[in-house]
Amino acid sequence: TRAQQSRCEHLWLQALHRLVSYRTLASSQSKKSSRWATGTGSVANFIYKHAVDAQQATCCRQIAAHQRTQLQPLWELSRCRQSSRIRRHSQKQPKRSRTPVAPHKMAVVVVGSANVDLVVNSPRFPKPGETLIGSRFEQLFGGKGANQAAAAALLGSPVRVVMRVGRDDLGQATRKNFERLGIDANRVVDTRDAATGVALITVDSNGENTIVVASGANAKLTPEDVAETVFDGASVILTQLEVPVSTNIAALRKAKARKVLTVFNAAPAPTSPLPDEIWKLCDVLCVNEPELQLLTGRKVENDSEACGELLKRGVGAVLLTRGRRGCLLVREQGSISCSVPEALQSTPVDTTGAGDAFLGALAHLVASGSTLEAALPGAVEVASTSVRRRGAQASYPTAADLGWAKRPPAPPSPTRFGDSRRPSVAGALAAATEAVDKFVASGSVVGIGCGSTVDHCVQLIAERLASGALRDVTAMATSEATERRLREFGIPLLPPDSDKAVDVALTGCDGVSSSKDVVKGGKGAMLREKLVRAAASRWVVICDECKRSEGLGVDFPVPVEVAPAFHQRTLRRLAKLTGADARLRLGLAPAGRPGSDMSGKPFVTDNGNYVVDLFFSEPLGDVWLMASQLDACPGAVEHGLFPASMRPDDPVVLVGGSDGGVERME
Repeated sequence: TRAQQSRCEHLWLQALHRLVSYRTLASSQSKKSSRWATGTGSVANFIYKHAVDAQQATCCRQIAAHQRTQLQPLWELSRCRQSSRIRRHSQKQPKRSRTPVAPHKMAVVVVGSANVDLVVNSPRFPKPGETLIGSRFEQLFGGKGANQAAAAALLGSPVRVVMRVGRDDLGQATRKNFERLGIDANRVVDTRDAATGVALITVDSNGENTIVVASGANAKLTPEDVAETVFDGASVILTQLEVPVSTNIAALRKAKARKVLTVFNAAPAPTSPLPDEIWKLCDVLCVNEPELQLLTGRKVENDSEACGELLKRGVGAVLLTRGRRGCLLVREQGSISCSVPEALQSTPVDTTGAGDAFLGALAHLVASGSTLEAALPGAVEVASTSVRRRGAQASYPTAADLGWAKRPPAPPSPTRFGDSRRPSVAGALAAATEAVDKFVASGSVVGIGCGSTVDHCVQLIAERLASGALRDVTAMATSEATERRLREFGIPLLPPDSDKAVDVALTGCDGVSSSKDVVKGGKGAMLREKLVRAAASRWVVICDECKRSEGLGVDFPVPVEVAPAFHQRTLRRLAKLTGADARLRLGLAPAGRPGSDMSGKPFVTDNGNYVVDLFFSEPLGDVWLMASQLDACPGAVEHGLFPASMRPDDPVVLVGGSDGGVERME
């Protein structure tokens, strides 16, 4: 019928645009190569007519190469298909089932201490040689390791502990406490030659505390006690210095090998220098202000600069807890601070174990799928709530206490911070320098993407304009954040209604495959990125080596910008269409981060749309096919897949190494 013919022609036109627009087919039009494409058949005539209409007649050579092995089966499928799903046509494929999804909550492993806290309340701390009469005495369960495990367990995470206790009444009571909290204590070892650890705690009238610990059995925890199997299904490990350093190193080393996020709490403050290896094993080093001063060996005047000194030792990130001032996360790319909510800013009753509550909550949120940055507000909320009640574990809130049970669960993090994808600032800067030096000339119009790597390009262009090395450079931004950055550096912007040609577009990426297929969208700028790429004569992707991947979809999800209207229907449609685990991205708009925050509000793009992240358990085998599926999905505005073309120089991919070298992918 005419309707079927019209539908088939529409499908053919889509197929043509895939072949021409993305593959960028060869420019030669010899008679030999164009013979089949310009034949007398209605299908071939239709293709050629639309190719000419679109000024894309240069497709003939590649169409001849495909011939009937791909084009004819595609035509036969399109002629009889009744659904919108695009199926593989080059060869028979087994039926694809929905991608299995990892459990939403992965385990938290705690290797550390278990103590019994002997707590005395006093009007003030005694001076040396002074005896004070206390007002209250309590015997509570504690130990930094046990406290952190309790905080995570109370919030709902499955927790496993590796610890030692004495063969005494306190040790038996500690085991029963773990059982009451639902903590897996199968790896808690009884020791004969030491008593269960004890902490002597004094709390003053302001809620501040001093602590002296008698390690006891905690000092007997050995590297052999940390079995490899404890990390099965785990995503975070917490360690502290209330057990031997050698045990910490062994635990961190084994966790690192299993790609588990390693969090090392350098507390209590070490009395001697720590081995260099321990820093390199830390994805996250957590310290408070006194510990930061001790580790740096000088008075701290600037928190970020002091944390930066620890980063130079090989630490992935430094997390500084600052009491009433919240916390500060410092990485090579910059720092993020998180304040205590105004509603929780009151005089603390007891700060004992507040730092442990913070780390336990952080581990819970990361194990539940949140990014490290997005987990900070929730961790601060838990710690701030805990200081309003007496005791350590007794003061820790549950998810129901906080109202978290009523909030939607956090989606998985698009990037797992604890894996091998550790960003290299040196590599990103080297790639950015190479791109600006080779592709940006005076008088050119430059498209500028978004992200920390492209920020280097903005700074380099601004420096060259200031020095006179470049002149009359105009920029076209892919996001409002990039526009603000360009204005900040005084780089002129191309008016939105200008149709001036873009000479080159510089952009970063969230992942690039060996075949130069690119995934972007961590900042939610997919639509404008596609517009700038289409307008640019040359598209240059810059990244550091951690963004390289054998295949897309696993290390970083495939983001899809969707219309807010009926977005839940679109989410379900995307999941059914692709077989991926589709999650609505949560966060602050419009400059939110992938993952989630505790607000539970959807991430909003500059265009007022939402973002759905597609998580795959296996790398995408056919990026072209997936891009076509997403293009055809109703409700999907744009997606973050940028398939490579057949031209060897599209895109140009520059990969910077940690040694400052730059590789151009071929």
